[in-house]
Amino acid sequence: MEAEGEIMTTAISPVTLVFMGDSITEGQYVHHSLRWTEMVAKQVRLDVSRRIDSDSLHFFNRGISGETTRQGLERFPRDVQVLQPDIITIQFGLNDCNCWDSDRGLPRVSEAGYRANLLEMIDRSKTFGAEHIILSTNHPTLRNHPLASKQTLEDRRKIYNEIIREVVNDSKVILCDIDQEFADVSKENLSEMLMPEPDVLHLSEKGHAKYAKAIYTPISRSIEYILNGVER
Repeated sequence: MEAEGEIMTTAISPVTLVFMGDSITEGQYVHHSLRWTEMVAKQVRLDVSRRIDSDSLHFFNRGISGETTRQGLERFPRDVQVLQPDIITIQFGLNDCNCWDSDRGLPRVSEAGYRANLLEMIDRSKTFGAEHIILSTNHPTLRNHPLASKQTLEDRRKIYNEIIREVVNDSKVILCDIDQEFADVSKENLSEMLMPEPDVLHLSEKGHAKYAKAIYTPISRSIEYILNGVER
């Protein structure tokens, strides 16, 4: 019999979620407790704590600053496949689309290469058991000075965001349109959600909070599907 005030939880098979990406996923420059990945994990555990043992949920942050999809794909076996996640979020692009002077204006990863790398990450995730794959577009920045390609980083970001949307549509995975979530943010408010000049790209504490709120919806929905034994 359940004692008064006692919370009964149900034992389930462990659920593993991997956050895969670059510095935006890693949470560069922000205390770990204020990163969007930590905020999401904390909220998910809180939400399900009355139903299951929260120790059954395992979260792994596999974001690395400065990385492109090419580099992420190279470490995919040791950082993702060995964990065999049930849910994975994939966030890359701000480094891929960047154009360095040393590359004479070429992007760090071409548009075709970016698309192919995302598709391979999706294929590998599925092969190793991921039931829910969430791809995120990238948030707006205030990087509006011309790159070596003569375009701004913002110009490049928008192009690569469209590739993400196309990949999601073709692969029938889940889109978290972070770009759209930030669409109604004024330039003044956006500056508060980004690290100050000269960075104006990485998320501030406020930016991480907004990001967490946006991506929590598809993650929590995926958790519910798994707990309820429902296929997506």
